[in-house]
Amino acid sequence: MKKILLIISIFIFVSSCQSRMDINTILKNANGKTYHLTAPYKNTDITITISGNRFSGFAGVNTYFGTIEVINNQIMMKDIGRTRMAGQDKKMKIEEDYLKSLQASSKINITGKELRIGDLKFIEK
Repeated sequence: MKKILLIISIFIFVSSCQSRMDINTILKNANGKTYHLTAPYKNTDITITISGNRFSGFAGVNTYFGTIEVINNQIMMKDIGRTRMAGQDKKMKIEEDYLKSLQASSKINITGKELRIGDLKFIEK
């Protein structure tokens, strides 16, 4: 019985360690890759590309850019700027909500081709 508990404990410990990747490692793995947003907004052409401590992409109407700061193994998406093109009201609303979600995010994770930033889910193009 003790051996079974020990094996289960070791398995849980190893599994939890593997699921927690250092943010700098995540950023390194995502570096230079472009990701397409799949959730929570579907059927959009929103993208993000991470390049070192910078990010950029297309937000539905405008292109955007900013910097990533890592503090205590959390991210801050800062200094977000964008072009000022006008578009359909629906697309402009999605773009605004997306950029607010991006800026409010403090967590990032990557699993295979899937990138998650806060509540935003992307897939590698």
